[in-house]
Amino acid sequence: MNFLNKILFGNFLINKGISKNWKLVICFFIMTVVMIFSSHSTDKKIIFISDLKNNITVLESNFIESRKKVMKLKMETNVASVMKVRELRNYNNPPKKIIIK
Repeated sequence: MNFLNKILFGNFLINKGISKNWKLVICFFIMTVVMIFSSHSTDKKIIFISDLKNNITVLESNFIESRKKVMKLKMETNVASVMKVRELRNYNNPPKKIIIK
């Protein structure tokens, strides 16, 4: 019980061998600060990576949607219907080449 009271009240910090104890306490303090900093930086990196993964999935879905739209616009039936609305027809005679001298 006496040993526990000495630790709780900090008697080990004011005894004769104070320099040894303070060095140990400062070492522990620096180690805890380094550990806390390391865990915070790791958490930031993990959050950043998860945000990037979410952005990748959004971009992939946008890409697939855009590709579907382009394929639909390129379809021959779609092009033919647009040309019919604009009253453009296929001609059997090829265009004539004009040569300018």
